[in-house]
Amino acid sequence: MSAGRFERYDRYERALRDVLKILNLAAPPAPSGDARNDPRARRHWQCSVSLLIMRAALPPQPEELFEPLVLAAVYEPDPSHTQWHIRPALAAFGRRRVQTRLLEHLRTGTDYEIIGAADAWYCTYLRVAGSDTEDDRCTDLRHTFQEVGLHIFLANDNPRVRRAILTLLNLRANESPPELRPLVSEVLHIVRAHAG
Repeated sequence: MSAGRFERYDRYERALRDVLKILNLAAPPAPSGDARNDPRARRHWQCSVSLLIMRAALPPQPEELFEPLVLAAVYEPDPSHTQWHIRPALAAFGRRRVQTRLLEHLRTGTDYEIIGAADAWYCTYLRVAGSDTEDDRCTDLRHTFQEVGLHIFLANDNPRVRRAILTLLNLRANESPPELRPLVSEVLHIVRAHAG
């Protein structure tokens, strides 16, 4: 496993521990010794903790839970599990606030933070039962994401970053504001060149 992946695991686990502390939950024993370097043992612990958090993090929640929940979503190594952190964040804090924070990670993050924020962004459109927050469609933030995503794709040549962003972009130029159409065309040109 690459050092970058272990760094993401470490940051993810710190966020999980912060959430556990705020929710006053006891974590299952974490891998130690040689098991710390076994990705399967670490993922088993991470998944166990994530499910525990998802079941316990019902609204209302204290303000200090917001940032660790969003960080857990950004650092979650498996995109199919990202919703375990986004669902409680949406329920407790609302779509607008979660998406606004994810946009900050997209603008300023490292490559794996951008990938994680893109995975989390996808999950922000889930409907969350039992939420006390208003269901704001956040159309303005969707447009902001389109602009930020286009710029990330064009400025970052990491294939994993590009792939994570590309799946979330609207590449129909006629549906984009006039100022973004040249960027959409440039992205499409790159995609077609790599596909051919």
